[in-house]
Amino acid sequence: MTYVRPHVRQDGTYVKGHYRRTRPRTATASTTPRRASVPAPRPVHPGPTTYVHPYYRADGTRVRGHHRFISPRTVAVTAASGAGFLVFLLILLTLASGSSGTSPQPTGTTTHAPSAPAQHP
Repeated sequence: MTYVRPHVRQDGTYVKGHYRRTRPRTATASTTPRRASVPAPRPVHPGPTTYVHPYYRADGTRVRGHHRFISPRTVAVTAASGAGFLVFLLILLTLASGSSGTSPQPTGTTTHAPSAPAQHP
C-alpha cells in the first residue's frame, strides 16, 4: 500500500494523510488474464480530408497534427478557383502567342523587298 501525504485539493478541500491501495481488488482470481482495453472506434467521414500540421495557438496551447474533414462547400470553392486560374492562364497564353510584334497583313497584299537606291551620274 502506498502512503498519500496530506494535501489541499484545487477546490480547497483538505485531504488527510492515508494509505491507498496500489492495485484495486477484483472479484476474480488473480490468475485470470486481464482484457486489453479496446479503443473507441474513430469516426469515419465520407469524402476528402486534409492534413493539418502541428502548431501552437496564440495562448500557447500545442495542437497535434491531425486529419481534418473538408466540407463539400470548401471543395467546390477550391475547384472553382482552380478552374478560374486555368482559364486566366489560357487567356494569357493566347494573348502572348498572338502578339508576336508584327501586325497581320491584309488579304491580297504582297510585300516587296526594298529596292536598291538609284545611282545618279
